[in-house]
Amino acid sequence: MDGLKKEAKITVVDEPRLKPITDENIAFYNMDINTAVLTFQVRKQDYPLEISKVNTDIYAYFVSDNGSSTGRVQVDYVNPMQGIIQLTLDNDFLKAATDTYVTGQIYIKAVGRKDTVVLNEFRFYVKDALINQIDADIKISYIREIDDLIDNFKKKIENVSQNFSDIETAQADFTAFVNAQKNTFIKQVNDMKNEMNAFANNTQKDLIDRLNSIDDKMLQTLSELENGTENFVTEDELNTLLANYPTNEQLTTQLNGKANVGDVTGNQSVELPDFDVIIKEKVDEALANAQLQRFTFTDDNGYIPRIDNPDLYTMSGIDASGFYYAYNPVNSPDPNNQSGYLLVMARSSSYKKVLFFPFNRHVFYSRNKMGNTAGWGIWYDATNNINVGEMIADVTET
Repeated sequence: MDGLKKEAKITVVDEPRLKPITDENIAFYNMDINTAVLTFQVRKQDYPLEISKVNTDIYAYFVSDNGSSTGRVQVDYVNPMQGIIQLTLDNDFLKAATDTYVTGQIYIKAVGRKDTVVLNEFRFYVKDALINQIDADIKISYIREIDDLIDNFKKKIENVSQNFSDIETAQADFTAFVNAQKNTFIKQVNDMKNEMNAFANNTQKDLIDRLNSIDDKMLQTLSELENGTENFVTEDELNTLLANYPTNEQLTTQLNGKANVGDVTGNQSVELPDFDVIIKEKVDEALANAQLQRFTFTDDNGYIPRIDNPDLYTMSGIDASGFYYAYNPVNSPDPNNQSGYLLVMARSSSYKKVLFFPFNRHVFYSRNKMGNTAGWGIWYDATNNINVGEMIADVTET
């Protein structure tokens, strides 16, 4: 408790007069623990002596009549302007000085110099506390009780220590379990990540290979269209195919050379076939055998058709296979909503693949239609890195 102390006030004088040791009628007990306080006012003649730790170094010395002593005891400066200082007597010294008188003296030394002033001596008595005077049997009983309490307390400490040990063991086991689970989970995540990356790389490679194959086919088809050597019948080839068939004039001439009209009896009805129809049928048959291309990919100048403002989300109007230029599209997969080229590959009205190439960037996007029920899937950025989950969803069609 702060402020709990037994304070004795003594006046000491800075003067060279020989005076007997003063008995201040002060008594402390040997169980005054940290509470036996001596407060001094240092005076010079009739005035307080101004002292502080700035200009003085003050200490005290105490000796018991039984020979025990304190050694040098430093004081505290309480009120330097009034010359008030204070000290607390040591507990061990009080025990050693039990039932004896103690003589004390104050020493004031000037800071930075050897000048020292020894003040007048004073005395006080140290008494034995009443509790220390209890009968020996009672003391032994108390000691045994205290020993039992100590033993009980030791057992409790051992139990608590064991509990702490068990807790530490459980904590160590739990930490090891958590670390093992964490390492297993990290390994599983890394394995899954590696598998997903491998799948993504393989899928992207397969897609790029297929797109390259499509590009090769497209370039081959464009080359064939430009050269006109595949799937088309030129005029010379048509003449060659019809070379073995007689013309109308040739057939008429041959028939006229075989018989005259007058030689034919009047009761015979002879109808000659329409040779123009025959020729047309033969020509159609030859053209069918030549496997003519039914649809054109370009106009007569070799340019692909243009589609204005197509909606690349609903894909309305994008039905048949072909090459198109999408001008100012709506809902373009490209962040800048750029115009670009469309390559449509339709296996049927329900299954299609569309590639979109922005006209001014080296990227392309892919989209699939997987039946009427599933409809159009989302656009897939086949050039830039994307989320693996989206990529897997987009490339399930092979």
